[in-house]
Amino acid sequence: MLEIALDRDADVPVGTQLAWALRARIASGAPAPGERLPSLHELAAQAGVNANTVRAVYQRLEHDGLVSTRHGSGTFVTNGAATAVPGALAQIAADAARAAREAGVDPRELAAALYVGGDGPARKRDGEAAARRRLRAQIAALEHALSELAARSAAHPPPAAPGERAARTPRPRLPSAAELTAQRDELLRRLAEAHVAGG
Repeated sequence: MLEIALDRDADVPVGTQLAWALRARIASGAPAPGERLPSLHELAAQAGVNANTVRAVYQRLEHDGLVSTRHGSGTFVTNGAATAVPGALAQIAADAARAAREAGVDPRELAAALYVGGDGPARKRDGEAAARRRLRAQIAALEHALSELAARSAAHPPPAAPGERAARTPRPRLPSAAELTAQRDELLRRLAEAHVAGG
């Protein structure tokens, strides 16, 4: 069982926190390469998040080569996963976490500060920070919609061509994956601009 605590009051979205926690554990070798990760529903219950959040995190980790999913068997740590996080980066993260604890700072607060751009100016601009949080929430919602759309199209074959079935009830048009990706990219661009403007 993975012990993962998420901070729902942090600026960092819970899905990002979960991805960071899993990356850190995989980089440390626990779970070991070849070891099965908890199922979507198991990890969702343990971390107190939606199963779709876990699905999106697993998809991101699989895209990065840290895990692989075998349908019907589960999600497993890949053999090269421990080396996927450079040693220098792991050492910097460990040093920063240790220094934060020694200074009486929760390492999660340090991560949140790094994520939103850190010290002084970002804290003074509460409006800009709130705008970034809203954009991140929109990006997370778009990524969730993309993963659901991909799962739905994989589970259901395309509808029959017009004329093959009589009197189909028209359904509202869902945005395509390309449209959702374009929306996400635009939100990412706006978030980057807001981050640069916020210092």
